[in-house]
Amino acid sequence: MGSKRKRTPKEAQNDTAAAQQPTQKRSKKEGSATTEPATTNGLTAIKSKPPKITLFVEHPTGEDRKREAELYDQLGREDESERIQAAHTIISSLLSGDGVDEPILRRHLEKRLFRGLASGRNASRLGFSLVLTEILGQLFGKEDLASNKYTGLNFDEVKKILVKSTTPFGNLAGQEERNHWFGQLFGMECFVRSGILFQDQKKWGEILGLLLELSMKKSWLKTQCGYVIVQAIAQMGKKMAEETLAKLAEEGFAKTPEGVGIWITALDRFPDMKVPSQPWRNPLAGNSLASLPAALKDSGREQMGDDGGKKPKAGNWTAQLHFVWDLILEHFAKAGQKSEGEASEQFEQFWNRVVDEGFFSKNSSDSQKFSGFMIFQKMLEGALNCEFIIKTLFSKNLMACLMNQVAKEDRYLHRAAIKALKALEAAAQHNPTWLPTILKGLFGKHGAYNFDQRTNTKTIDKLLQHTTSDTIKPVLKALQLRDPSKSRLDLEQYYQALGNYLLRLSSALSEEQYAKESNKRGVAQKAIKVLAELAYSNKAVPEKVRETLRTRATSAFAKLTSRSDAFGDLCDAILSIETEVDPDDELALTVLPRAFERLKELLDNDKTTKETEGPRQALALLFAVGILQFYNQDPDVMDMFDELEECYEKLVGEGDKEEGGISEFLVEVLLAMVARPSALMRQVSRQVFEAFTPLMSVEAIKLLTDPLTADENAKGQQALFSTEDEDMMDAEAGSDDESEIEDDAALDSDVEMANLQDTGSDAGDSVDENNSEDNEGSDEEGDEAEKENQETLDALDKALSEALGTHRLDQDADAESDDGSDMTDSEMMAVDEKLAEIFRHRTKVTSKKKENKDAKETVINFKHRVLDLLGIFIKKEATQANPLVFEAVLPLLNLIRTTTAKPLANKAHEAIQNLSKGIRKARSDDKTPDIEGSEHYEMLGRLHEEAAKDPSHAFTKAVSTCCLTVASLMCNDDDDAAENDMSSVFKLYAETQLKWFRGEVKIQASFFLDWLNWCQAHANATASAAVATKKEEK
Repeated sequence: MGSKRKRTPKEAQNDTAAAQQPTQKRSKKEGSATTEPATTNGLTAIKSKPPKITLFVEHPTGEDRKREAELYDQLGREDESERIQAAHTIISSLLSGDGVDEPILRRHLEKRLFRGLASGRNASRLGFSLVLTEILGQLFGKEDLASNKYTGLNFDEVKKILVKSTTPFGNLAGQEERNHWFGQLFGMECFVRSGILFQDQKKWGEILGLLLELSMKKSWLKTQCGYVIVQAIAQMGKKMAEETLAKLAEEGFAKTPEGVGIWITALDRFPDMKVPSQPWRNPLAGNSLASLPAALKDSGREQMGDDGGKKPKAGNWTAQLHFVWDLILEHFAKAGQKSEGEASEQFEQFWNRVVDEGFFSKNSSDSQKFSGFMIFQKMLEGALNCEFIIKTLFSKNLMACLMNQVAKEDRYLHRAAIKALKALEAAAQHNPTWLPTILKGLFGKHGAYNFDQRTNTKTIDKLLQHTTSDTIKPVLKALQLRDPSKSRLDLEQYYQALGNYLLRLSSALSEEQYAKESNKRGVAQKAIKVLAELAYSNKAVPEKVRETLRTRATSAFAKLTSRSDAFGDLCDAILSIETEVDPDDELALTVLPRAFERLKELLDNDKTTKETEGPRQALALLFAVGILQFYNQDPDVMDMFDELEECYEKLVGEGDKEEGGISEFLVEVLLAMVARPSALMRQVSRQVFEAFTPLMSVEAIKLLTDPLTADENAKGQQALFSTEDEDMMDAEAGSDDESEIEDDAALDSDVEMANLQDTGSDAGDSVDENNSEDNEGSDEEGDEAEKENQETLDALDKALSEALGTHRLDQDADAESDDGSDMTDSEMMAVDEKLAEIFRHRTKVTSKKKENKDAKETVINFKHRVLDLLGIFIKKEATQANPLVFEAVLPLLNLIRTTTAKPLANKAHEAIQNLSKGIRKARSDDKTPDIEGSEHYEMLGRLHEEAAKDPSHAFTKAVSTCCLTVASLMCNDDDDAAENDMSSVFKLYAETQLKWFRGEVKIQASFFLDWLNWCQAHANATASAAVATKKEEK
């Protein structure tokens, strides 16, 4: 850069003063314009009336320089709108109307615009290029201002200004030198974009020479120079293009990635143009594919030409993909639009010979393989509607490298391979119609049918999530190989993998997605039918795998039943199963056809009314599950069919009413289902129970709540499930009374301790205190278990000491001295028998404890399942003011008080909260439970009695919630009966409080505090309503 004149202090002071003035306030003697031209989308010259005053003068003052600096600073900002506005201002000020004088324009070209290209600040090159392109277009284009007005600024002169302003000199730092070379490159690109070079071969020849010379300066400039030439090829005529290619071939530029891009662009533009015979006529032709990989791999080494001279040095390897691949992709995409068959054949040859064998061969470097993965991603992202390109990508070497690199995280190209797989997923999501093609590529001869297992990924699972109703058939076809041996897996492995894929398809959508994405609703239905056929009807499936497939089918059915409107899909899948029944099994030949008949009748829309639609669908679901269990050879399925038959007769009105209603039979069936460790059974039981909640009776609720009272130990398990013969249980009970009593005491210790703590705590006890009690209870339980274990170990030590005649080291003082005599053989045999007896007893005790622990967990899990059903009933029917919801209150409170499992107590408490919320909602909708006041009072009295049974915070909170719910129903109306009920409520609370005061009962003070708070809220609401009524009357 040239030297600058030093500014005097006076000028600096003037500049400072000018900078403090608003830009709008400019003195007239400075000759500055006070208005700016309107901003437009283009950069054409403004054709309005030429301004009389220009922004730029030949001899600028300090303020003029400041204003110019601000304008050019705006031209280099990152905000595009600001750059465009500044560009319009500069161009219109320099060239609109008569334009500025030549010295002014020269000064701006030399000192501002071309020099600005060498600046690396923000977006300076973009902004300055914008202005230069327009100025060059007006100087040497249609306006030809260089010939008419600015004769001193001819083409050669402007080119010299560019070279002089952007050529680094002296000892510059590396970044400054880089900025200068890039500035020169941008300047030459301005000449190309202005469109002024292609009417005169001489002008283009000079710029081409500069580009070739610049490409030899630095290897990292070569790609950019090549791209500028590609831009030029797109604008020039046929003859000029032929001369350009000849010049490039002569300079050895052809066999480079840039040269390939230039040749492709020229041949696409002029297919019949004359091309130099050397080094190739068409780089994508079949006879050129042998030498094309070497040109595209861009090894970065100097290569020797045919004449012994050095070819241009290739650019160093970078993580950015070369622009030539965009041109190649565009070429094949255009060819596919003309003739897809021919384009597919050409692309397959190109891909296999150039990419697969060139970038993924065993001899390829890691950088070349990395580039290969980027090329793979480029093709996936830019293939648009060219499915033939997608089909060809899964070539031999690429797939081998991809699976190898992605399998383990320590592989060098692992992250690149993962990105390639993510590009596959993105392509399937963007265009779901490609999914079958992608699956065929991954499963094909170069891939692996168990791709996810081979690569330790979930690629196939994620791809299957993008299956739609339009693509499910070809996807299923891609998954089901006609010849399983083509999977290169054992038959068992193939069917296991297929079962996993079908399970993924049948359970890919959640309930929310199922409701939102209507284009995917048919996927699960078709997939589950294929899975059911595979698990139950296909004879080719090995017997070892059949059980696994049936488990997959059961899981798929469970997922399907989680959607309330998908019961029909499950029933259709069950009906589609065709399997052989043993002809000698008369029972199966009778029961199974009847079950199918009932299922079809329940699905018959002609026999369904609006009231019976829900129960009929739910019962049909039960029959479908029963049929499935029959196929799974469940030993209890016959009893289930008998009970379902009773339910069916009750539903259609054919059953005996004296034997009870449909709800009692249904509850027994559902309780048997939830007791099984099956997600399908639990899900179906919930869905069926929800449909039948309006039909529940008092007897049915009692059947449902009775299991909640069972002891959480082996006896409770026996009472619930009848796991063993009663005589055997009595015998075991007689022999192990002491151990069972100890276990029962340990299991019930929490409840007893809770009854003894904090009986006199006041209303100020907080939730933190409650939590601390829970923690203390768990600590005590752990201490009790540790104490029991220590006692067991002490007993074992004592038995061993007696058998061996030894003692522990800490008992030396009390031990008798040993005479050291040896034991006889008979004595040793006796000791062996004693030791065997001790360890047999030890094993028996340990086994019994494990059985008791397992029994406790079984009972608690079963109670959880029952609470799920009870919670459904309460949540749904409380909002309808169904009086039967109060039948569940006392059993729930009893469970909270007696259970040793805190999660179970929390779930019961949640059900009580839902009951209270549901009743409030029903009252807001003017619905009230149909219960007499005396029944309410009796229930409230029983609740007060319950409150005195356990003074713990959690239990008191639950009882108080129930009491307030009942009290709100009794204190709601204004008639005489309601007045009596209200008095009864207050009297009952007063009596209970008096008993508490006298110490006759132990109740938390918060029980009465909740009542007072409720009365206060009711009083405030009544007062507000009275005030509102008076205002309305006035």
